[in-house]
Amino acid sequence: MKTSVVIPTYNSAKMIEATLNSVFSQTAPPDEILIMDDGSTDNTVSLLRRHIPRITLFEQRNRGVATARNVLCQHAQGGLIAFLDHDDLWHPEYLATQQKMFTDHPDGGAFFTGHDNVVGLGDHNWMDRSDSPEGVEVIAALDFIQQYHRAIGKFASMSFCCVPKSALTKLGPEPFCPEVNGVDDFYLFHTLMLLGSIVFNPKCLVAYRITPGAQSASVLKSGEKIVRAMELLEPHFRKQCEPRLRKVLNAIFSSQRRQLGRMLMGVGQVDKARKQFRLSLKHSYNPISVTKSLVWLGLTSAPQRFQPKWPSQWKTFSSAAD
Repeated sequence: MKTSVVIPTYNSAKMIEATLNSVFSQTAPPDEILIMDDGSTDNTVSLLRRHIPRITLFEQRNRGVATARNVLCQHAQGGLIAFLDHDDLWHPEYLATQQKMFTDHPDGGAFFTGHDNVVGLGDHNWMDRSDSPEGVEVIAALDFIQQYHRAIGKFASMSFCCVPKSALTKLGPEPFCPEVNGVDDFYLFHTLMLLGSIVFNPKCLVAYRITPGAQSASVLKSGEKIVRAMELLEPHFRKQCEPRLRKVLNAIFSSQRRQLGRMLMGVGQVDKARKQFRLSLKHSYNPISVTKSLVWLGLTSAPQRFQPKWPSQWKTFSSAAD
């Protein structure tokens, strides 16, 4: 079985060498390393060219991470595709662990490992993993979607995800939806879960970097894209999901619209917020969900002194619950 590593990158001169070294240090080396530079304006490309032919370098004008990933996946020859963001690091045993999971669970739709959150761009000292949690978890679609929306961190990044090439092929030429660039992984995971179980190994084998740029990410913009992603996914859910899963997804969609509505209130976009609260009513007829939507909708018309403190659009992490 061949393994392809795909890395989209943009202005990564400060961290790409460390990321590549973590790939070069794998005890089970990949068969190919494909990198797409997405129109960098620093010296990323010159740094990457030093590693040819050890890597295969592609370049495109700045079109976003979703397009970069789609092009790389089209070129990948491996049966297993390992995704890595340009600032994250892999433990030397990462690929070996992923390959074993794929061998043991060939029908899996996606494979994840645990990860460590690392602040800043310094070196990462891997802890002794001899006492790491044991046992691989095979997660069915319903359990996966509930876990994903309860605490997204466990599945927060493509850097600790591998996907069979056959699964991506079933999703067509653009498994990462360019229209929701930036939350294209969110879109992908909601389609992959319909193709097979999600397999998770709890060992922390990835260093997931949290950088100052990520600290100022607009949750409002992400929320708008997540709602758009669910709008695009809704027809797939109606056709392919069994009723119990579809009911859960509808409740999640309703919750995501309420979250977006609250953030829109936080920036004073009252009419747009009301629209989201109204639309949230059509997805789920659960009494609790309907009550929440009606309460938030009512509060948009309340006098200022009675309105809650609406959430800020600037956060590092957000919860999917409301």
